[in-house]
Amino acid sequence: MTAHRPARWWLLATLLALGSPLAVRAQSTEGWTPAMVGIRFGYLDRSTASVLGAQLRIPVIRQGYVELVPNGDITFLRGLKEYQYGLEVAYISGGRHGGLMLGAGTVARNSIFDQGSVRETRKGWDLVVGLKTMPGRGIPFGIQLQERWEFLRVPVNPRVLSLGVNFPLWGWGRFRD
Repeated sequence: MTAHRPARWWLLATLLALGSPLAVRAQSTEGWTPAMVGIRFGYLDRSTASVLGAQLRIPVIRQGYVELVPNGDITFLRGLKEYQYGLEVAYISGGRHGGLMLGAGTVARNSIFDQGSVRETRKGWDLVVGLKTMPGRGIPFGIQLQERWEFLRVPVNPRVLSLGVNFPLWGWGRFRD
């Protein structure tokens, strides 16, 4: 698979989402979906190491169907901390109401990858699948559950399962559904 095919697929998926009946209906609702800041915690499957991370979820489309998600994680391995930075584009099936989350992006992981070598940063890409809720019904935060697959030039590619909590940066009282 060439590097251009995933980009074409995401472009097509984004155009389809923008033209869907849900997106057209949602455009009549006023106001932007708020950006959210969140923390997440979980574990790295290959070693059951703990992972602690943070993210900023920035809506690209007014109703929140597409988000830009800059993020960072620290993985706590026995005797070693790995640092990861990423930028993803995520599609949220229910937009401002949450739903299924599908995303992809770039990732850079800083670690000691080979026995006896020095710390280095390796770059690659990742896929994210999960569920995301939004604040509502008296709850001032949203919750997300996600699985992330990272594809780096390493013998075993990391896979992280995490649970996160997201807080809106504005409009705290608007989520009453």
